[in-house]
Amino acid sequence: MVIRHLYRLVLLLALGLAGSPVGAAPQPGEYQIKAAYLINFARYVEWPAGRLPAGTPLRLCLLGRDPFGGALLGLDGRQVQGREVRLRQADSLEQALDCHMVFVSGSEERRMGLVLRGLAGRGVLTVSDIDGFAEAGGGIGMITEDDRVRFDINQATLARDGLRASSQLLRLGRQVLGTERGQR
Repeated sequence: MVIRHLYRLVLLLALGLAGSPVGAAPQPGEYQIKAAYLINFARYVEWPAGRLPAGTPLRLCLLGRDPFGGALLGLDGRQVQGREVRLRQADSLEQALDCHMVFVSGSEERRMGLVLRGLAGRGVLTVSDIDGFAEAGGGIGMITEDDRVRFDINQATLARDGLRASSQLLRLGRQVLGTERGQR
């Protein structure tokens, strides 16, 4: 019951952050919702102080072709944990290393293993909607299930990268992989 209420709260926050006016606005598209989830992931994940020092903007990067159709543009300049979000296109793995959070586009599916190995241990939160992303070692994998966006969290990957997801975020995940108890 509590989890259902938390899920609704995060979803309402996500939809509100998508920039839709109240009233007769059309339902947000899948990638508007996913963009809102990205900003909420940034709110509920902690980076090591050495990786994201106080006052440093949080760099959110897109690696690969943009499936968001402009939905990410509304995130640039938002505040998260007292930091300004700066949106960047990463055209290479080397550019992605300068990011704090990287959305790996579906266009990178063939290179996913290479990308994940290259970002491993660098304090970068990796997120994607590529099938099996979290299972393959990504930080958070988004899934569209029954017309709803859900997500899986790879706790072992986050821990390896020095990242910590809040207990609220972990409760909202469809699956939490890499825990001592295994999948839930």
